[in-house]
Amino acid sequence: MALKRELAAAVAIPIVLAVLFLAPPIAFNLLVAVVALCALWEFFRLAERTGYPAAKTVGILASAPILLWAAVAFEGEVVLRVSPDSFWIFRSASSGSDCGRYTLSFLLLLVALSALAPLFSRVAPSAALGGAASTVFGVFLIPLPAVSFCYLRSFSPRAVVYLFGVVWICDACAYYGGRRWGRRKLAPTVSPNKTWEGTIAGFVGATAFGAAAGAWTLLPQLGPWRGALAGALVSSAGQLGDLVESLWKRGAGVKDSGVFLPGHGGVYDRVDSLLFAGPVLAAFVATL
Repeated sequence: MALKRELAAAVAIPIVLAVLFLAPPIAFNLLVAVVALCALWEFFRLAERTGYPAAKTVGILASAPILLWAAVAFEGEVVLRVSPDSFWIFRSASSGSDCGRYTLSFLLLLVALSALAPLFSRVAPSAALGGAASTVFGVFLIPLPAVSFCYLRSFSPRAVVYLFGVVWICDACAYYGGRRWGRRKLAPTVSPNKTWEGTIAGFVGATAFGAAAGAWTLLPQLGPWRGALAGALVSSAGQLGDLVESLWKRGAGVKDSGVFLPGHGGVYDRVDSLLFAGPVLAAFVATL
């Protein structure tokens, strides 16, 4: 199992970095969209296993426009040739008020369709409310936070690497710190292997990494002190995201959200921390 994990990581990490640094921004943004939709599908499957059948089609069809909008909005402009002398040009919304109005209308439509879906899918009345709520909640839980990755990429590819680095360093320090010093269980009913000692080790390691990344070349716009604060808050959010997904899996009675990545579980298993950490780092970057 360990060999499968390392082989999968050895293949996946270079691909992601190549798309991030060598391909046009739209390529990374579309990769984010695909990963978010896969994670959302896995979340809906978890909801089904807990007895709340989400309207998967409604959720996916609602999430795709959000992610495609983000892919184009944070690219700036996308030009597609449709004939030798004709182009389709996609631009981000020019008016903030228009964007807000469209977003509100879209979310209201999502709520209405999620409520109507159980009527036409033969869902038991006792599960209809939970299924509709799971559909809306899934869109807010995964695709909307995933937009922050596109925003970070538009600022700098290094901001995305900073995000990955903080989360990965936190995970590694928490794992090895927990094995070495772990005594007190953090959340025994949700994730029995996590300890307070491991959580603190992850927090310290991520804070140190954030300070170093802000002081040197990875994200010098932050500086060492702001980098340390970002590392502390981003890693804390990431650990909470991991616990939240563990709560969903515990309720569904499964170990992994899926089997997409050998040795790593599902797609949602790999991005659960990032979905909580990304918006926190985006808030820091937005102040620069």
